[in-house]
Amino acid sequence: MMPGELPTSDAIQAEHDRLGHQLGWRLLYSPAQTIDSAKVALITANPGGSKYEDPCWSVENGSAYVLERWKNCAPGSEKLQRQVCRMFDVLTVQPEEALTGCLVPFRSTSWQLLKNKNESLEFGERTWRAILSRTDLRLVIAFGKEIKPAVTRLFGARSHSSTAAGWGNQTIDLFTFANDRRLVFLPHLSRFGLFFRPESEVAFRRAVGI
Repeated sequence: MMPGELPTSDAIQAEHDRLGHQLGWRLLYSPAQTIDSAKVALITANPGGSKYEDPCWSVENGSAYVLERWKNCAPGSEKLQRQVCRMFDVLTVQPEEALTGCLVPFRSTSWQLLKNKNESLEFGERTWRAILSRTDLRLVIAFGKEIKPAVTRLFGARSHSSTAAGWGNQTIDLFTFANDRRLVFLPHLSRFGLFFRPESEVAFRRAVGI
C-alpha cells in the first residue's frame, strides 16, 4: 500500500492472514462516500466477535449501527447500536452521513487478545492516514481510550480539557486539531451507557461544543 492509497479488500485480507488473524475483518460501518463527504466521524478500536465473519470494507446501503442485526437483537437495537444512534441524534447527524469505522480492521474477541497488536495497529494507522487525507472532518469521536495515543497521532491533536462523564470516575476527554476542530474520547459505549442519561448527555454536549 503506497502512502495516501486506500487499501483494497485484497490488501486488507493479505495483512489479516499474514498477521495470523482468523476471525475476519471490517473497516467502515458507513458508505465509502462518507470518506469524502462527512464532517463528523466515529472511530472505534477494532471489530469484536468470537467467530469468523465475512470481510466488510464498507456498508453501502447505510449505517451498520442502524441496519445490522447484532447479538441476535432486532436491527439497530443492540445496546451499542442504540447508544451510537442516540449520540448522532444529539449531534443532529444522520448515522449514514457520518464516517464510522475501526482503527484496526481485524476482528478479535477483545482488544487485549488482538494478535500481533503492534503490527496490526501500524497497518490501521497507515490505512487511516490514507482515509484522513481525503476528509474535511470538523468533529471526531473515538472510543475506547486504549486507542487514544494512535488517534491523537493521526490528527496531530493536543489535549484541551477533561470533564466528568456522569458515570462514576469516567471522563470525556477533549483534544483539538487543525485550530478549533474537536477530537473527543468517550468511555466505550458498549460498557458505559452514557446516552439516555441526562447528566452524561450534558457532559457530552459540553465536550463537542453544542
